[in-house]
Amino acid sequence: MKKAWELTRRGLPPELIDYQKSESIPWKEIGKLSSRKRKKGASEIEAITDAVIEFARKESMKDNPEPKTISAGLHASLIRGRLPDALFLSTDVRDVEVMALRAIVLFVLSDVDGLRDTLASVEELVDESPSASDQIRLSTVKVLLAAAERDTSVIMCVMEFDSLLEEHPQQVEEPLIETMFTLYVVGTLLREIGEEGRASRMADTLEKMATDREHRMFLALVENLRGHIASLQGNLEKAEEHYLELRRISEEMSFVLGLGMALNNIGTLRINALRLEEAMALFRESHKLMDMDVGRIVSLTNLGEIATILKSFEEAEEYLKEAVRLDQKTQRGIIEAYAWRAVLLSRIGLFKEASEFVRTTEKMALSSEKPMDMCAYLFARGTYEHLRNRSKKAISTFGELLEIAREEALFEYLIRAELEMSGVYVSLFSDTRKPDHLSKAAYHLNDLIQIAKEQGLQSLYASALIIRSDMFAIAGQKWEAKSDLERVSKVAAHLDDRRLSSEVRLRLNALTSEDAVPHVDQSEVAESLDRLAGYKPAVSKPKEVPVPDLHTLIALDRASGLPVYVFNFGEKVEMDSSLLSGFISAIASFSTEIMGETGLLRSITHEGFTFMMEHSAGLIIALIADEETFNVRYLLNIFAKRFEEEFPHAVGTEGVDTSKYQGADELTSDVFAEVLGRNERQ
Repeated sequence: MKKAWELTRRGLPPELIDYQKSESIPWKEIGKLSSRKRKKGASEIEAITDAVIEFARKESMKDNPEPKTISAGLHASLIRGRLPDALFLSTDVRDVEVMALRAIVLFVLSDVDGLRDTLASVEELVDESPSASDQIRLSTVKVLLAAAERDTSVIMCVMEFDSLLEEHPQQVEEPLIETMFTLYVVGTLLREIGEEGRASRMADTLEKMATDREHRMFLALVENLRGHIASLQGNLEKAEEHYLELRRISEEMSFVLGLGMALNNIGTLRINALRLEEAMALFRESHKLMDMDVGRIVSLTNLGEIATILKSFEEAEEYLKEAVRLDQKTQRGIIEAYAWRAVLLSRIGLFKEASEFVRTTEKMALSSEKPMDMCAYLFARGTYEHLRNRSKKAISTFGELLEIAREEALFEYLIRAELEMSGVYVSLFSDTRKPDHLSKAAYHLNDLIQIAKEQGLQSLYASALIIRSDMFAIAGQKWEAKSDLERVSKVAAHLDDRRLSSEVRLRLNALTSEDAVPHVDQSEVAESLDRLAGYKPAVSKPKEVPVPDLHTLIALDRASGLPVYVFNFGEKVEMDSSLLSGFISAIASFSTEIMGETGLLRSITHEGFTFMMEHSAGLIIALIADEETFNVRYLLNIFAKRFEEEFPHAVGTEGVDTSKYQGADELTSDVFAEVLGRNERQ
């Protein structure tokens, strides 16, 4: 005991203080090795943790290794972020504490199969009357497995974990490493589902525990969690402050994993601000710190993605080729590596090779049955079809991607689907010069602008407005283009974004020149869309947007202006269908006359109501609501398409036979089911 305390005074870090009383750990020999390492230039924490890991490694190769020495080595590996060492030390060691610490490593590596095996082993080892510590450890492994699987059972597992902490308060006062890591994971899960308040309280609890225990690894993880919460709240400046503190702590204690996380997170913030070149540099630094194949695959894929978007195709090929090689070696099934390889090969015109990777992603998506994997496949397929000039197939594929991404709340692919749809129509306009194609490109860009407004994504909002201003300029709508640029100018000033300000000035100068219509090439719009494809939201799921009250749905015959179908959602506001029809028909005609077919009116706000409109050759379908949201717009678009399919409208037919539309109420109830259900509950 005395020797252990002497060693502590000589430099045993507070993170390992729980092991100082263990007589089975050769602290005297570890101390001597640590001193030699210090003389060779290692920092205090590097020297002692390296020495502990080295002795634990020797112990792990014995027939009957001593669990406490292995556990200390595992803990030292964790606080340094040396995951390969942690896995090596814990292989085939049948001890609850060792296996629970191993579960933490497996969770970080997203090794679901490994977690399943570990849970089965821990359940075998925990007897019918387990200690409080073993109960917590077993519960920890259950939470980690459910969280890694993204399974709904995680709720029950967390509830069980909470009950154990209430039953054994000493586990809160003197928490295990497993307890603190589980709280970190729960905080992360709460943040992912938008519960930032509860996530912040979890961070507070974890910070107190880590401070009391002087555990710097967990203080670093608290900064990471707080940075994620700030990102969710849209406070990217605050998020960066937390990530920089994560970086500082990680550098201080040589926590390699934490340093890699910090660099990666700051890089993600740069992507969020569309500063792609800066993000690329940070991701390169982060990649150098990756010493596990699974981390390298993800890192290489991220680098390959940005390099592809920046058109550094040779560099992208190098990254993605290695990512695929490593994935085939490890059999981890990281579909994004294959999807981006397909995208890259399509972009450089190697369509035969690209098609092979598209087929591979399809097989992977179908076998996994995960919505995220299906989205990755559809993105690769849609891009392949687009670049092969198969526009109809591309539009259909991206439409399917949009549907899944919206239903599953997969934010990144929701944004990507709208961008890619817009890009396909820009390409079509370039080939055909048909105003309808430019109008449809703008439609999907408008969806993206609506999403950015609702979610508070100012960089995305401003960049999309710039592209829309270019589309207005192509259509000769100079006033509308200038209006968008003035909005961007305000956002750029607020964000202090010099790139945005510069782009606005260039375009405003062109608009105020003597040219009646400023020259904007559609290829410039396509390039802007390509760069915007580099945007990634800081959160995986969009925040929930309240559903506005819907009042009336009305379908008008475009030729006569007469209503062919009317549906009232409730009795809060009674609306005369004849008056509504006249108003909608008049403003739609005025819009078309002033702005042409590229300026079909999307929505207008009048006396506290928003009139949303969808247009076809023979009909205008309008929805009157309190306000417009992306989800309501999406439902209106689906309704309009299905209405046209189920009730074909003959263009130019004289008179209106409303009896043809008597079955439309069933269609309305189907499409707007979630809204109707809410109205009934109210």
